[in-house]
Amino acid sequence: MVRKSLLLSLFLIIALSLTAAENPVVEMQLLSAFSYTPNTSQWNETMAPSLSLSISSGRSGDVRGEVVLKTPDLMLFTTASASDIYEEILHKAYFKVRFPSVRLTAGKTRLSWGDGILFNAGDVLYGSNDTSVTLTQSELRNETGLLVSLNYPLGFFSFAEAVVLPSPDNTIEHMGGGARLYTTVQETKVEAGYLTSYESERLHKPYISLQGNIGPDWYLSSSLAIPQSGAIGEETLDSWVITGGLFHIQYLENDKNVSLRMEFLTRPAGNWEAESQDDKDCPLLLYPEVVYTPSSSLSWSLRTIISPLDLSFNATLGVNWAVLEGFSLLGFLSAPVGEKGDLFSWNNQVIHPTIGPIDERISLTIGASWIF
Repeated sequence: MVRKSLLLSLFLIIALSLTAAENPVVEMQLLSAFSYTPNTSQWNETMAPSLSLSISSGRSGDVRGEVVLKTPDLMLFTTASASDIYEEILHKAYFKVRFPSVRLTAGKTRLSWGDGILFNAGDVLYGSNDTSVTLTQSELRNETGLLVSLNYPLGFFSFAEAVVLPSPDNTIEHMGGGARLYTTVQETKVEAGYLTSYESERLHKPYISLQGNIGPDWYLSSSLAIPQSGAIGEETLDSWVITGGLFHIQYLENDKNVSLRMEFLTRPAGNWEAESQDDKDCPLLLYPEVVYTPSSSLSWSLRTIISPLDLSFNATLGVNWAVLEGFSLLGFLSAPVGEKGDLFSWNNQVIHPTIGPIDERISLTIGASWIF
């Protein structure tokens, strides 16, 4: 009953927002997925409608804000608590204030620390070092959280930023916070920072991130998670993560283009054995991505997460055809490939952060998207 009341209340908020908002943006998706689960030898068909509503203030003025509401995964209504469902629905709700010398951001949003669309060791706020992502999403990492930040400009391409995070359990000593410095050295972006947060124990997370251009764009990040007690040296070494990548767009004749991206993640102290790879200590992962755009209305994509040590991978082939203005047809073919016990396998289970264990599946998804 609580969940139904929560859903009804949010629908009322959406309806009122649409009437009051100046420039609301609505994205509707209707996807039908046909999947086969080798672990149970079952075929399944699901139809998953989704809705995203973005309400933002005008771009002018010293105070700006945005609210983004999303429909949650339908499985959450049977497995998650009302608070988890609320967190999924209220994706963003924040404001930004520009004072003469500093800029204030407060609310639920996402700060982009470090570089990388899938693997990013500099993302010490939310963590971008796991493989539990859906490769059919346009934005692979989109977790948000409550925060307050102050941004102090130091120059044209330089600033200092401080952030305060609320306690995860309403205990004042479990609050978090940190700061970063963003600047350029010649033609290289240099970003360094530190975050302390409470995640069952107090962790201290320093990081550094570099970005430049050598023809293709390149980026490199590294971070540690230092515990406050226990086996500090061993746990710090185990937490060491290095990520990086290359990105290039090759323009072809007749307005065609191909974008190429290659990212990597390595844990120097991870498990370098070829067998029994695990997402938490896998020492090497690769993420190649190819997007071919033969016309302004059509694009093909191939996204793959590869575990080189056990020769397994998870791949998604996608197509997006913009048929009419704001209306697109979508298609995705996804499959994990590997033997039992590999990081990616037809017979494995993946752990969803809120739903729990889910059997790996081979799936074909087709549908449509409309943005208005």
